Amino acid sequence: MGYVVNVGALRVGEVDFVASKGVERIYVQVTYLIGNQETYEREFGTLKKIKDNYPKYVISMDPFYSSESYEGIFHLPLRHLLTMADF
Repeated sequence: MGYVVNVGALRVGEVDFVASKGVERIYVQVTYLIGNQETYEREFGTLKKIKDNYPKYVISMDPFYSSESYEGIFHLPLRHLLTMADF
């Protein structure tokens, strides 16, 4: 899709992937399942600290999907992500 993908070592913490294309940027955290509050805080917490307006995603194997975001962060099941043309 033309993005350059890097591991994100940012001032706010580490983000699994930062994808950039020109002036566009996407932040992605990946986890197997969000089974408890500790995992939820870990995966969403770093993204919440990033104060720019670029898209932020948490990807997991959880089966549920919601088109709503949590403080601007979208949670996508891996199966849904793989069927999207682009996000």
